[in-house]
Amino acid sequence: MLGPRKETRSTKKDDKREQLEEATVEASEPKGSMASLLAELKSFRKEHTDASNDTKATLVRVENTLKEVVERTAKLEQEMTDIKERVSDNEDQLQRHDRAIRYMLQREAKLSAKCEDLESRSRRNNLRIFGVREGEEKNDMIRFITGMIRNTLKLPQDLDLGVERAHRSLTMKPREDAPPRSIIVRFLDYRVKDRVLQEAWKTRGITYQDQKVFFDQDYTADIQKKRKQVREVIKQLKERKMRAVSPFPAQLKIQMDSGVKTFSTLAQAAPTLKQLGIKVNISEREIRREDLLHNNTWTTRSKDPGNTTMASADLDLLLREDV
Repeated sequence: MLGPRKETRSTKKDDKREQLEEATVEASEPKGSMASLLAELKSFRKEHTDASNDTKATLVRVENTLKEVVERTAKLEQEMTDIKERVSDNEDQLQRHDRAIRYMLQREAKLSAKCEDLESRSRRNNLRIFGVREGEEKNDMIRFITGMIRNTLKLPQDLDLGVERAHRSLTMKPREDAPPRSIIVRFLDYRVKDRVLQEAWKTRGITYQDQKVFFDQDYTADIQKKRKQVREVIKQLKERKMRAVSPFPAQLKIQMDSGVKTFSTLAQAAPTLKQLGIKVNISEREIRREDLLHNNTWTTRSKDPGNTTMASADLDLLLREDV
């Protein structure tokens, strides 16, 4: 009876010992985990601190960069404002220049036309004779011209021609095989000149020393050029069975089905001639000059519509030397 009891007691003691060891092991395990957690927490805090420092440094750099961008933007805005002001001033100045140039061009065109008219008036007593061989006049041009006119034209013997001056055109003496220079004759009385010219135009086939000679007005070089262009147009019109003449100085008068139309210049006649199928070569300068002469394209600031004087601002602008 005594034997079995001892075994039971020893077994109980072993069980209690195992339970105690397990409890000890279980108690020791949380302590190790807490240490590991504390270590990880310290490491995280360190990493977080480093990251925070990096973030702060990055933010500082971003702030500095933004500050520089703002400063540069403000500077660019100021420069753009200055540029806009300068452009606006230049545009205003350009408009003043445009008005001044238009005015000056208009004045130049009108003054050129007036000079042309004055030069033509100074030639009213003159006529030109074409086709007389060089040297026929010998040493006395006035006596030669007087005798030639009386011998070739049917004029009253008592008509005093009153030749004031006579000479060849002021150009280089031509070669022997070249056409002779024209002779310019000036009369004291323009009525005598007109009578001689009308008689010469009525008498066809005038010859002197077996050479055909022609009488015409003493036109200026510019008018001669314009009349040559008009003659070419008249030639084309006649080919189309249309009558046309060229009144002084270089006008064009066309007999049309709707009536007679007169144009002071070819530039004015260009639209009508285009409808008729006639091509006219007119320079852009001539068109612009015609526009300036007949259209007041320069607008004055004066309240008086008849006042074409320049505005004071434009006059001051032209007189300034620093512009």
